Amino acid sequence: MALLDLAKLKQSDVIIFSIVVTLICLVYWFYLARQFPSELSVSEKPDDRHFSIKSRLAFYFDCSSLYGDVWRNFSKMGLPVLVPTLGTRRDIFLPHSSIPWAMSQPTSVLGMWEAFNEMFQLSHSLGHEKYMLDTWTVDVSRRALTQDLEQVIDPVWEEIQLAVDEYFGLDTEAWSTLDLLETIRNVINRASGRFVVGLSLCRNKEYLATAIKSIDSVVTNAGVTGFMPACLRPILGHLACWETRSILAELESFIKPMIENHLAHITTNPDDDSNDSFDLQQRMLRYAAKNRSSELRTDELARRLVMTNLGFVYQGSFAAANMVRNIVKSDVKYGTIAVLRDEAKQFIAAEPDPSRLWRRPNVDRMVFADSAARESLRLNTVPTRALVRQVMVDGLKTDTGLPLPKGALISFVSQPMHTDPDLFPDPNTFDPFRFVRLREADDANISGASNPSPHSFLSTSNLLIFGRGRKSCPGRYFVDFQLKMLVSYLFTNYEIKLVETTQPFNKWMLEFIFPSKGIKMVVKRRVKADSD
Repeated sequence: MALLDLAKLKQSDVIIFSIVVTLICLVYWFYLARQFPSELSVSEKPDDRHFSIKSRLAFYFDCSSLYGDVWRNFSKMGLPVLVPTLGTRRDIFLPHSSIPWAMSQPTSVLGMWEAFNEMFQLSHSLGHEKYMLDTWTVDVSRRALTQDLEQVIDPVWEEIQLAVDEYFGLDTEAWSTLDLLETIRNVINRASGRFVVGLSLCRNKEYLATAIKSIDSVVTNAGVTGFMPACLRPILGHLACWETRSILAELESFIKPMIENHLAHITTNPDDDSNDSFDLQQRMLRYAAKNRSSELRTDELARRLVMTNLGFVYQGSFAAANMVRNIVKSDVKYGTIAVLRDEAKQFIAAEPDPSRLWRRPNVDRMVFADSAARESLRLNTVPTRALVRQVMVDGLKTDTGLPLPKGALISFVSQPMHTDPDLFPDPNTFDPFRFVRLREADDANISGASNPSPHSFLSTSNLLIFGRGRKSCPGRYFVDFQLKMLVSYLFTNYEIKLVETTQPFNKWMLEFIFPSKGIKMVVKRRVKADSD
């Protein structure tokens, strides 16, 4: 009798297991792997009309190969393709020949911020979509970085020097071993903090650590929540983001005194900003006092600050770490450090007035540092696709007649294009002065050209680093100055070597490329005679 009951139990278990497996297969077949319109190719073998499980897993474990195939077999050949991405999403990758068409569409047709909102899922981590969709803080930042850049950049230069001295040390005798990513991230966080929150917080190490934690938490939440089916996000998304809410409360406690001081100043001087501090937070508060009074609560402003730091600290710190590593690694072959030191010394000597050193005409002459920065970003950007947009209307067709369903995400693969040997000889090698040679070739062919070079760091031509068109990233102006400030001061005043390791310097995580943690460098302050 007992054996019979056991047999029945096993049989019922098998039946339940079979039903569950069948349901999973049905969901996969009808929801994830269903057929698509004939106009749109699928990233599978010819004539396949649905995604294999292998293709879906490739996004998580071998996205480099997945996006490489997208570029070689579709985008480069002028073909669109549907690609499985995070969770249940299927995104449309358009050929690069369609970039002019996409950039010509108004935001009411192809929404950039709506696409970012889908990818970041801020309604769960920050509690509301407005922190992405209501872009007034971006507009305030854009003005500061275009019209008022020279007012805000000198304090950043001061902070970079002080931060490098503190984190790299002043010992001219003994070598110190430092974590490359952590050290550079600390320097950039502090220098960016001088611009964003000013002196009151940029040197507060507890605030700086909390700022980094809040950014990392929001980015992690984006991946976790984005992986979930949309129907489960209202419940599971809220649970997944509980730690973020605790970090936000901690961040709010740091900024509250600063906010109160700024608001008191604005209340006393409602129409006079001549004595305002130059930090971005002050500018944001003055704008909000007139136009977004509902967001003057410190919890709201803490969330706005996270998004501001995401723009000025997150990718900027990774870009700086990669650039320093690439410069040091390439030094034996290209003499990179000596060239950059020479340029930095000439740059400083050419401007007798230190208060006017970091002005656009002066910085534009730093062509070797500019090339090294652009080359580093060509190889090592965090995102590996660009120009992500969400289709906002029904009935939209591309320049080639491809119908785009409302709500779909479109984008253009970037990293495989940046490393295509047909476009860049020896594409996987960091050639620090590649873009200097390209500039010189252009100058030789077009005498008297006065427009900015398409091979300069700020240019949005040829590479998809900063986007394209009117919506290109305004933060590139800040990053341009910041990277050149960092390398000019760092390599003029320090000797730096990399510690030998078998660990890769960068690694793919889903569709992103991050600098590896744990890479070490040894540093020593140069004596003054060597620095002169």
